[in-house]
This record gives sequence, C-alpha cells and structure tokens, in this order.
Amino acid sequence: MFANTMGITIGADAARILTRINQDNNGSTYRLATALEFNELIIRNTTSKISGELYDVHNVEYRLTKYAVPGVSVEQNYVASCTFKTRRNGGDPTRLSDVQKALNGTVTSALALGMASGES
Repeated sequence: MFANTMGITIGADAARILTRINQDNNGSTYRLATALEFNELIIRNTTSKISGELYDVHNVEYRLTKYAVPGVSVEQNYVASCTFKTRRNGGDPTRLSDVQKALNGTVTSALALGMASGES
C-alpha cells in the first residue's frame, strides 16, 4: 500500500501534498483542494484480456483544475496520465518497472513541451 500522502511538484511551484481519500483493492485516490485549485491523483490496477491473453494494467492519472477568477480568467484543466501493462503469464514486474522508468527518462521537459505544442 502506498503512503497516505503524495507530493507533486509542478515546475518551480512548491510541492502540492495530496492526501489519500480512498483506497480499495484496485487502487487509490488522492486529493488536494485549495481556494485556487483542485488536484487529484488516481492510481488503478486492473486486469484485461487482449487477444486471449490476460494482462495486468496499471494506470496513473493526475488532474489539475485551476479555478476561474471572475472577470480575470477562465477555469483551466490539465491532465497527465500513464498506462503500463504486461502479460500476467510470464510478465516480470521488475522489468516492466524498468521499462516505465526508461520512458519517463525519455519524456523530458523539452519533449513534453514540444508534444504539447503540437510537434510529433
């Protein structure tokens, strides 16, 4: 089981500390609401059948909503997510974790900014 709090740092902002509000057999939900924004981190583990094979599927999604300031700004919504999976029969969780870490290292700030700007 993960910790009761998770810290998320965006750019040069101070870390946002989200508190777990739900934990069940398939994952956890963390939230932080302030007067200016709403943060939610969802972690889920599921199983799916693909081409007749069982896969363990792992999802992480972070949602940030910046509330509107009447007459000044509109509500802004941002979502970042990640899914990684491996076959249940013969899959190696350690290797899957290594593959995910390799992807995280590839999606650098420059690559993410380029993608968000429409580069491909």
